[in-house]
Amino acid sequence: MFEDAAAARHPPHSARAGADPALTAAHPLRAAVRLLRDLLLVGTAFLAPAGAGAGAPTPTPAPTAAAGASASPSPAPRDPVIIFLVDNSASLPPLDPEEKRVAALQRMFEVLQGHPYRLILFGGRHEISLDDVARYRNDGQWTDFYYAFVAARDMMRGYPAGTEFRFILLTDALIDPKPADWQEGEAPTTRDTEPPKDPNQPTELRSAAARRTVDLVKEMQTPLYVILVGDPPAGGLSMGDREQAPPLVLALVRAANGPEGGRLAQTLASFFEDNGVLVKKYIFRVRPNEGLKKVEPVVRRIVTPPRPTVELRVFSYMIMPLVLFVLLSLGIMVRSFPGPGDLEIVELGSGEPVHVAVDRLHRLNESGWGRGLSLVGSAKDATATFVYQAPPLDLTGVGLDGVEADPLTSELLPLGLEELRRALHRYANEGSKDEKIHVLNLEYISQNMEPEQAERLLLTSVPDRRRVAPADFLRAKAHLLGNETLRRKLTQPRVYMTTYGRDAQKKELTPGGLARLAQYGFVVKDVSPGGRKDARLVLYYDRIPSLFGLKTWLPDVVQRVFRLRRSSQRIVS
Repeated sequence: MFEDAAAARHPPHSARAGADPALTAAHPLRAAVRLLRDLLLVGTAFLAPAGAGAGAPTPTPAPTAAAGASASPSPAPRDPVIIFLVDNSASLPPLDPEEKRVAALQRMFEVLQGHPYRLILFGGRHEISLDDVARYRNDGQWTDFYYAFVAARDMMRGYPAGTEFRFILLTDALIDPKPADWQEGEAPTTRDTEPPKDPNQPTELRSAAARRTVDLVKEMQTPLYVILVGDPPAGGLSMGDREQAPPLVLALVRAANGPEGGRLAQTLASFFEDNGVLVKKYIFRVRPNEGLKKVEPVVRRIVTPPRPTVELRVFSYMIMPLVLFVLLSLGIMVRSFPGPGDLEIVELGSGEPVHVAVDRLHRLNESGWGRGLSLVGSAKDATATFVYQAPPLDLTGVGLDGVEADPLTSELLPLGLEELRRALHRYANEGSKDEKIHVLNLEYISQNMEPEQAERLLLTSVPDRRRVAPADFLRAKAHLLGNETLRRKLTQPRVYMTTYGRDAQKKELTPGGLARLAQYGFVVKDVSPGGRKDARLVLYYDRIPSLFGLKTWLPDVVQRVFRLRRSSQRIVS
């Protein structure tokens, strides 16, 4: 049911002037006097001063096709046709307290600036006037929105297909249909045709008329803007509705404009005081003392193409701060946890085991506290142990059968690589003739030895070395002096990882290899001498458990920014 206070503004309809048609028929002289009065009013409007309505556009009638069978329909107007539905009942306050009614209406039309428009002045069913500004006298005895929109629908049918329309309804929203108009077959007969004693209680007739009006507006699917003229109803204030629109107006706007005309959208548009593309303001309130100073900007705003101002303000004032707050909160919560792209740098001393655990809160060197890999004191509490050490390769000839070796070979076998280099240089320059020949043969054969053969001889296990000739082992050892690649491969210290638990294993870590510690997966990015100790092991986080896999598909830089980190490196030392 739609609230209505129209009954308070009129006496019972039986007491109104002109309500009895029999009385009018019995007095033809009175009818003639009324006709003469109307003609005088029309003449007064045309003879009004130039300042009151000079330059005001005139209503633009519907384009008509030329007569004849070959006539083609006129093209649709480029701009939308604005159809003004102006309440002409006696209860509506003047548009401007400082202007005459007709002059104020004409000044409002000047705002259109060339837009085509039509005018419908309405009261009751038989109090409707089309495109006649002079009939704006606020002398209607009734207020029936349904027949005003019926007249608008009939007016729209005279335009070519594809014409765009907009409704602008100026009213005080006090519905007061004439009972006799609704007993002529347009609507079901109501049981209650008299205004109730309590004007705040809507009658069945008003409710039926309001429902039919809402259904008609919904069927027409034409944007509807409502300018409420007058003060808000006393006691009818509602929170969140700045215009204090009656329920009937809210229902009409929602029916005509869909979800954009809902209460929430109108509250947002009223709060930002502007039109948008998705959020538009359809209801406006003009108080009696505001007049054209408020009406003209409203009409100008309605006919102006929409701009995404409201959406930008909603995004800037509400959505953007909320998104930033959520992202900041998430960044603070996950700041201590590692993410893809983070680097764990484990510093190792030669021969010193480093025990690490996973996801224990510990202090980081530069960025506060964090989780990931952290040092622990013993293997009992560790998830894995890293060791940087030389490979278990013996180059002293242990296990060889020394009986078959000549004296010079037996002398050179126990030497280290650098000592062997110096000894060969000394014998080549200062040795006897036989020693020089022996050294030259050794260097020649070692330089022409295949790297695979030298590697196989040097990696022979100690129990199997009795089958290797001491001279061949010495030649393979001398081969390392000229083959730096093989020498690094066999003698350079390496990093070994030992994990514990159900999937315990021991493996060598090389650049590009994979390492698994508990729930984390790593890529070995680098193993190199240097740093604050003997070597640096750089591990790159590759697999990290996260909610919905966010840490898998979000870019590393974005995650680092969200976690408020300047660097992706986390040093474990």
